[in-house]
Amino acid sequence: MSSPVEQFPAEPDDPDDPRHDAHALRRRRTLQEQAQATLAKKVARAAESHRKIATATARRARDMADLQQWSSDPVNAKLLNPDYAFEEPRAFPDTRGPVLTDAQASPRKIAAWEDQEVARRTVTSEVACALRLAERTAENLIGESAMFAGPMRATLTAMGAGEISYRHGQVLMEQLSFVPFEEAAELEAELLPAAKDLTAGKLRVKARRLRERRHPETLTTRAAAAVAERGIWWEGRPDGMGTLTWYGTAQQTQAAHDRLIRIAEATRVHERADESIPEGQRRTIGQICADALADLVLDGVTPSGTGGGIQGQVLVTVPVFTAMGTSDKPGFLDGYGPIPADAAREIAAGAPSFARLLTHPETGAVLSVGKDRYTVPADLRRWLRLRDGTCRFPGCTRPATRSDIDHTTAWEAGGPTDYDNLAHLCAPHHRLKHQTLWSVVQEPGGVLVWTSPAGATHRTYPETTLGPPPTQPPTQPVPPGTPAESRTAGQLPEDPPEEPPF
Repeated sequence: MSSPVEQFPAEPDDPDDPRHDAHALRRRRTLQEQAQATLAKKVARAAESHRKIATATARRARDMADLQQWSSDPVNAKLLNPDYAFEEPRAFPDTRGPVLTDAQASPRKIAAWEDQEVARRTVTSEVACALRLAERTAENLIGESAMFAGPMRATLTAMGAGEISYRHGQVLMEQLSFVPFEEAAELEAELLPAAKDLTAGKLRVKARRLRERRHPETLTTRAAAAVAERGIWWEGRPDGMGTLTWYGTAQQTQAAHDRLIRIAEATRVHERADESIPEGQRRTIGQICADALADLVLDGVTPSGTGGGIQGQVLVTVPVFTAMGTSDKPGFLDGYGPIPADAAREIAAGAPSFARLLTHPETGAVLSVGKDRYTVPADLRRWLRLRDGTCRFPGCTRPATRSDIDHTTAWEAGGPTDYDNLAHLCAPHHRLKHQTLWSVVQEPGGVLVWTSPAGATHRTYPETTLGPPPTQPPTQPVPPGTPAESRTAGQLPEDPPEEPPF
């Protein structure tokens, strides 16, 4: 396609021609008008796409709400409970098995979920896997959809017509969720016209002010309830970095920020006075704040004494040549991923808050897991933790260190306590496997194949490829009374065996 310049007639060759200036001016104006018209068309197409997205998200909200309403029906919830198919006593072991404790195969069972809880968990996990979302995100999406299709129908209608975006709808919901239902409808009607004209940020400010004026409870009462939501969250970032978020009271977080700034300013004064520090190595205020926070959190002790002797622990896989300093191949931080070789070497050098793991640079076979931690069956648990990295349910990122070890085929159904029948599942997904219609089989190499109640299949793969764990030589029971010096290397005392690992 030719450009507007190519489409316009050429200017007269003679610059003294009186038509030359008029022709050039008309040409520039025409080209500008053409550019403006093209801009208008492209912006209009983008705006139409934006409206279609709003319409599509409104349709998704209706579909999600319909799914949630269907699963809430007591009859449907009952049918989603696996126990519905076993009304009569079972003549054979159920392959799902009981939910056991983490460390040992204790016969203690966890109380079964009620039908409504089974249905809720089933729907949430199905949506999360189908849409490739985190389970918490899927749960929030279903909850938002129920709100839009229920008390916020006017907002849903506006989204369906493309008048406001889904983000505007979320801003309205965020503020309306803090007021009683009887107040929400009036506040929604007051804010909707503004939502059609304002940005999401401006709408949030306006909605927050209106909500504060109309809320029946005092700020003191609401603040007391909000304190219960305090907590911390960690998230991995690119290039070997991570983010630790602290959600606390405004006065605590502001005071902590102020203290870090004061520490940083005092430290910078000392660094500037130290002529041995090159100018290019002097830290910024932000860098000093980050370093000070790390020192306080990793090594500090609370006024009550909590934290003394407690050190944060992580698990790092270090290629042996990297540990020797002859390679810059990255290490692998459990629950995060690759970290720089220098950081891996620092850990392997003997930092007391880290567990060391050396692997063969080509085969990945485990060479050492640290003699100070080698106990049976802890070696198998350590191997599984390294292999899995996280909970092995689709989409779950809960670290293996905070998950249970589950028999893929239940112990009471004949499933062995072996590396190719064990995998990590976090507590919620462990119960999901046992108490819903989800099922799983384990393929060679630690691949788990999950089948959802809706019949969809999802594969999850180990985080790290490792060779099989070393097997122990067969042991023979020793007759009672055999002297210790008469026992061979392949014999053990006839002590009661430990309960098998989960």
